[in-house]
Amino acid sequence: MTTSPYQPQLELAKDAALKAGEIIRSYCSHGTGRSSKNVTVKSGVDLVTEADTRVEKMITGLIKDAFPNDLIIGEEDQADSPNGGQGDPFPKESCWCVDPIDGTTNFVHNYPFVAVSIGYMKDGIPRVGVVYNPFTDSMYEAAEGSGAFLNGKQITIDSDATSVKDCLLVNNIGHYRYDDFVEESAERVKKWLNAGLRGYRASGSAAQNLCHVASGQVSCYYEHGVGGPWDVCAGMVLVKEAGGVVWDARGVETDLEVKFGKGSVCAGGRAVVTDVLKVAGKPTFEFSDDK
Repeated sequence: MTTSPYQPQLELAKDAALKAGEIIRSYCSHGTGRSSKNVTVKSGVDLVTEADTRVEKMITGLIKDAFPNDLIIGEEDQADSPNGGQGDPFPKESCWCVDPIDGTTNFVHNYPFVAVSIGYMKDGIPRVGVVYNPFTDSMYEAAEGSGAFLNGKQITIDSDATSVKDCLLVNNIGHYRYDDFVEESAERVKKWLNAGLRGYRASGSAAQNLCHVASGQVSCYYEHGVGGPWDVCAGMVLVKEAGGVVWDARGVETDLEVKFGKGSVCAGGRAVVTDVLKVAGKPTFEFSDDK
């Protein structure tokens, strides 16, 4: 593993993720169905739990102690985080992007696709990514220029997939239930299936999806309606360091930029991402601060 200039940030993120995992596991009792975690509905079917806020406070505390001058943007603690409107650019300063529990609905239902996601950015570009699933004990880590790793072993994307016909695609729909969004999402899936898609999956965790792309477990990840920058910041580093691309699903070979608000992402090997986007067509549903 090549030593990165961002090694201090990487080590802190790994330590924080492991500590977060201990907290998350303490709330769960697998095999007993849904369990009570003091769930609150943020909007529609988008949930937050006591564990989300507790984990985020712990992580931000560790970051503030080690890097007191850095900005921290977390999903649940917006009152203490710099924020912006839909599509606004991220700060250029050293900045951390934290999702304490990506896959909160999965967490509430004791479904194990749950991850802590911690990304570090400098000059508006993700440089470090750590994603940890406490239920599978899977630690994904990457720092710019140093490769991507799963539990210490280097990982690479699925380089064999070149089109939808040999692609295992993971596609989250998200928590929107507007008629036009649902219809567009369903039509997109229909297009992939009609084009001969090998396999379709939906995990409910953007961070976990990006990790599975980076490790070659799935060929491509597509989502129009990613919950926010904290969902993708860390995973972007992992996919790129594993040899893949992370594009904005609304553009043509356009690298995804980390911005505030909802987003669109397509990640994987260049060839398969190109074909997945071609078959899907450009999404038309537009996000706003009200949606």
